[in-house]
Amino acid sequence: MPLKMHRSVVSYSGYYKETVNYSVFCGERYIGYIYENGRAPEGLRWFWALHAPGKRGTMRTSNQVATLDEAKAEFEVSWKQWKAWTGMEEAE
Repeated sequence: MPLKMHRSVVSYSGYYKETVNYSVFCGERYIGYIYENGRAPEGLRWFWALHAPGKRGTMRTSNQVATLDEAKAEFEVSWKQWKAWTGMEEAE
């Protein structure tokens, strides 16, 4: 099932007021988020996090990267790894 991103309508103030925020879904399941921090250093502008209940060893479930495309790609790799580890991939 393909991942879908929905722009979150969130009103922040102060430090986070320049944040672009996306919720990530697999079907109807909310599985994480990706957001841009306009005040972060250029190479760490986008943060992503997979909401996975448990993880295998060193499997990455969050990171900061330079671009939205990098964040989406890393998020999807992590999601696929987590699904394979849990056996969820076979159930879909």
